[in-house]
Amino acid sequence: MAHRRLPRRTAGLHPRGRLAHAVQGALIALACSSGALHATASAQTTAAQADGRQAYRIAAGPLDDALANFASAAGVSVTVPPQLVRGRSSADVDGRYTVEEGFARVLAGSGLYVEAVPGGAYVVHRLPDAQGGGVSTLPAVTVTARGLSTEGSHSYAAPGASIMKSAESLRDIPQSVTVVTRQRMDDFNLNSLEDVLSQTTGLSLETLGAGNKLFVARGFEIRNMQVDGVSKGFWGGTSAMGIQPDMAMYDRVEVLRGAAGLLLGNGTPGGTVNFVRKRPLAETYVGVEAQAGSWDHYRTMLDATGPLNADGSLRARAVASYEDRGYYTSKTETRQPFFYGVLEYDITPQTQLTLGGRYQHFRKDGAYWYGGLPSSTDGSDLKLKRSTSFGPSWAYYKAETQEYFAEARHDFNDRWTFKVAGTYQKTQRSDSTLWVRGNADPQTLTGAYLIASATPREQLETKAIDANVTGKFDMFGRKHTVVLGANRLEELGKSANVYDFANRIPLDLSNPHQVGVAEKDLEPNLSDERTVSQGVYGTLRLQVADPVKLVLGGRLSWYDYKDKLAPGSAFKQTREFTPYAGVLVDVTREWTAYASYADIFEPQSNNKTVSGSPLQPAIGSNYELGIKGELLDGRLNTSLAVFYIRQNDRAMVDPDNATGCPGSASGGPCYVNGGKVESKGIETEVNGEIVPGLQAWLGYTYNNQVYLKDRDSTGQATSNEGQAFSSITPRHIFRAGASYRLPGDFNKFTVGAGVTAQSKTGYYSGDIWRQQTGYAIWNAFARYQIDPRWSLSLNVDNLFDRVYYTSPGQNVYGEPRSAMLTLRGQF
Repeated sequence: MAHRRLPRRTAGLHPRGRLAHAVQGALIALACSSGALHATASAQTTAAQADGRQAYRIAAGPLDDALANFASAAGVSVTVPPQLVRGRSSADVDGRYTVEEGFARVLAGSGLYVEAVPGGAYVVHRLPDAQGGGVSTLPAVTVTARGLSTEGSHSYAAPGASIMKSAESLRDIPQSVTVVTRQRMDDFNLNSLEDVLSQTTGLSLETLGAGNKLFVARGFEIRNMQVDGVSKGFWGGTSAMGIQPDMAMYDRVEVLRGAAGLLLGNGTPGGTVNFVRKRPLAETYVGVEAQAGSWDHYRTMLDATGPLNADGSLRARAVASYEDRGYYTSKTETRQPFFYGVLEYDITPQTQLTLGGRYQHFRKDGAYWYGGLPSSTDGSDLKLKRSTSFGPSWAYYKAETQEYFAEARHDFNDRWTFKVAGTYQKTQRSDSTLWVRGNADPQTLTGAYLIASATPREQLETKAIDANVTGKFDMFGRKHTVVLGANRLEELGKSANVYDFANRIPLDLSNPHQVGVAEKDLEPNLSDERTVSQGVYGTLRLQVADPVKLVLGGRLSWYDYKDKLAPGSAFKQTREFTPYAGVLVDVTREWTAYASYADIFEPQSNNKTVSGSPLQPAIGSNYELGIKGELLDGRLNTSLAVFYIRQNDRAMVDPDNATGCPGSASGGPCYVNGGKVESKGIETEVNGEIVPGLQAWLGYTYNNQVYLKDRDSTGQATSNEGQAFSSITPRHIFRAGASYRLPGDFNKFTVGAGVTAQSKTGYYSGDIWRQQTGYAIWNAFARYQIDPRWSLSLNVDNLFDRVYYTSPGQNVYGEPRSAMLTLRGQF
């Protein structure tokens, strides 16, 4: 259960406009205050070194808070399994103690004790019966990756990440990584994938017309996500054809920005996301939630875990929730039952088996339609009501997801570990609705139209496996680490859908629910697709000098696609090599500088050259230089990075063979490699405890991305050249938030606030410029601790009721001000 905390960033940003000036000021102030706090802590430590004791004054109260306050005052980190301390209280601590003596005072009479672990951290355990005054106990059980778990940490600073296939401190990963902890998700009521990623540094999002979410980092879509390090692809990992995974099942969310070809093989250089599931705990714990909010939004949740046998070798966890909610769009309702279950069994002290599954059902009725609101013909805002919807009463969308996963892990010794994990997921959906098309005249509100749209059936299956060996070895008097592995992702998609383009229905903006428009029975188009991505990978971390690590890695990948119902659709990419390299230098005990190169390929072999050969893939190369800090004994993580991405060899039409390509079976255009885009910028981030009781996060991204080369079928430069290639990526993105537990007599109250701000976005649609102006959305919460087991929270989102769109197309409004009341119990 060793627990190591990680680095955080400083803030040196060049100003760009009013938003950037404000961000810069906030970052400088935060950096200065952090530096002053650290200097004070260092001075206190020096003064206490004479006898190893220092003065403490910790008020009596809930045991988890007393432990957190003592650890903060002592300048150490402590891992506290939440099930051990729930409902327990501590006496006051007032006097001079060593760290161990102080912990003993805090835990007096509780039947618990602390164990010192490497890295200057401590872990709370239960005493045997003979020492604990009759307190029941279970033998210590080593649980996989517990050192990285954020559950029960009460912190916004994660001790590390597993996104690189092994448990690593953030300081030891030479790329930008953000970890959203369980505490942040609970404090700010982040129950969905959209909630989490919209508050993550450097990410922007767009709501597509069908309701699915598109997430973007550094100007590129994130098309492949992972769960516990196993790739889930795009539809399997993100919206799952309309179903966003319930965040109640996850301990944390890890986001890597920049090319992730080492992990994924193919994709874009924007990044990837790794969701880390909750695992069974060694002690019994039950958590319950009941929520009620705006627009008849109701949700309940139950989380239960504990051992199933006397020696604790078999453990289980179950998480269930049910959501029934309305929306700000009129006459809209969804219902979503969810269940997650997992078993862990220690076959031997060295071998562990994990089995689990998830079931999720989603149904949306009433105001459901494709396309969102119509855009105007001149780019102006039509200023329709935010409650406007064009879904007829008969419209519906329903989907069901079943997921099963298994993992086996064997520790050969304290240096070498083998792990294999696999998952199978099947999602089925159907819908019937209308699709908004065309643009509306801002004066007459006419010109847009509807077409009938239906998906009688659609099914996506995801089969994935990842196996790897991680180990440590000695060479030239130093310790080094290695990871060797292989993975495979197979996606099978069968669909039957139809769009009735031939029969347009004029859109009546005065008839929001299209009364009188009947549902149509149409013959669907069929597809049966299969995509396989697989490869072998490896990384080597060499400690070349005391302060210097060299990271070298690579991957060999294969990609294959085919639609069984579309002859000539098959294409593949074979033996594509992806390199990876980084260097890390420990500048001080708390700061690490790094530089890295990573790339990723995007298959384009469905396009053919004039000779008939498949087009080479586009290569997205990510160069990054940065510094990461791990301050206040790991309670505060910081980072600052400069990045440059170039995606070369994008497909362009061959101007000499723009039609009737002799190398193409379809007779369409031939293609050449030649398109180029560029993305560059800076990112800075802070996560963790600023002062005792104050947890905060702050992230700022400056990103400038542009088409360097984009030619039409005649070989002439298109209007894209020199323009941004991602219309939904703002130049400036600022995310920040904090929570503070009030001191003294008011310590049962915790208050918090957060802000999501971005600069304008826009794009040309023909000759029309469409734009979403910059905006800032504020959220706030307050929590009252009723007693050691129960708490009551109020969250308010979009506090100042800002009216905005989620994209420059002005098709989907951002959610208006809403409130949610949450009652939580922990037993």
